[in-house]
Amino acid sequence: MLKRFPTSCRFLADHSGATAIEYGLIIALVGLALLVGLGNTNDSVSAMFNDLMEKVTEVLQRKS
Repeated sequence: MLKRFPTSCRFLADHSGATAIEYGLIIALVGLALLVGLGNTNDSVSAMFNDLMEKVTEVLQRKS
């Protein structure tokens, strides 16, 4: 049956794009992990800078 469709047979036997797809999936998973990881740190970094801003403002108000 596959002899009637030589293009389909060659397509099914060709594995040259498999590596590119695998690398693409790995990159997508790493990107997703970064988004999730950095999304969780957003609140703590924001709180840290807000605390720093309050302390600097307090010191500047004491000097004036």
